[in-house]
Amino acid sequence: MCECEKELALQFLPYQVKFGSHYGTSIRFPVSGFASKMCKECRGEKEKAHPRAAIYGQKGKVERFYWREIYKTYLESVRSFLKEQKIVVKNIIEFERKFPQKAKTLKKESKKHWQGLHKKSPKYCLKELTEAAFLSKVEVPQKHVDFKYAQIQKGNHKIGKWVNQKGKLVSPEDIAIEWYETQGFSARKCERRLISVLVAIFCSSVIQDKKDPQTRLSMRSSTKDWSPQNRDSPLIQFLLPEDFGSKKYFERRAKKFNELFQKLRNSDMRRLYEEILAPSELLRDYLWVNNNEAEELGRIALKVMPQELVLKCINWGIHNFWDRQPGWPDLFILKNSHFKFVEVKTPKDKLSLDQMQWFAWAIKENVPCEILRINKKKLK
Repeated sequence: MCECEKELALQFLPYQVKFGSHYGTSIRFPVSGFASKMCKECRGEKEKAHPRAAIYGQKGKVERFYWREIYKTYLESVRSFLKEQKIVVKNIIEFERKFPQKAKTLKKESKKHWQGLHKKSPKYCLKELTEAAFLSKVEVPQKHVDFKYAQIQKGNHKIGKWVNQKGKLVSPEDIAIEWYETQGFSARKCERRLISVLVAIFCSSVIQDKKDPQTRLSMRSSTKDWSPQNRDSPLIQFLLPEDFGSKKYFERRAKKFNELFQKLRNSDMRRLYEEILAPSELLRDYLWVNNNEAEELGRIALKVMPQELVLKCINWGIHNFWDRQPGWPDLFILKNSHFKFVEVKTPKDKLSLDQMQWFAWAIKENVPCEILRINKKKLK
């Protein structure tokens, strides 16, 4: 590791000092220590951008492109606060548990600091493929609906909410569900739940193969019944390859996966789903789909989707799982034997790169899908 990060790393991230993960495979390697001019910045070279995916709470471009710089500034602010208050903590996790509000404030200040620096002297070019440019090349069906919009005061900020037919303030997804139900559809929240539960169940025999030399016994807190208010969930242990979810992982295990897909193609996947549900519980727990909602979503999809299309979804997803797990549309809607994936968008909400990637694949494979745009109803 570079000497410039030594002090912060030892004080706040001691558990990351001895081992590092190889980007692209997540295989862990021992870190021998610290040395000068290991990073490009210390060598006077231009840093390459590694933007994070656009997720809830992290959709701004500065947040996504400057995440390393923002986090380092945040740690430096925490160090100054602790020194001033003469407080000692074991690591950053302990600090955030003891001082959650202060941590939240310092994170906001760090983000604002880099937003200002970017305006004055940009370190990275933030240009990416725009939604308009994407939709000019990929013809995704779109629908438009109008609903009332209201703003409510929450603390020092105003938060926008949509007004449903009963006059209640709800999320855009709830508005969409209500609208599709008026059209005779039933709707389920989808996102990454569906691909995660399908991969966890149908690919568990390959993913948790004890004969795989890179499979390790892993441990983490259970995600079942976990919530921000209930963080003390029990520990679970499960088998997981070190490079699981990467493109390299699939390439390394391609033969086993192709053999599995051939077996699935010649099987009754609806029956297998129920048989493998219990044995795949720990892997589903790891992927945040060890719950009734995810299990039922999988059953519904298997009931209405052609088996070959289900296999295409699993095959596409596992080829580069961590890169293809995000981006799946908000809703899965169905009416009798008809189904469709739906991404819900409000006026200022644009397709992310992950969502563009999904739609490009879906349109190519003739997967029924559309974008539902919720617009503000004009008041007379």
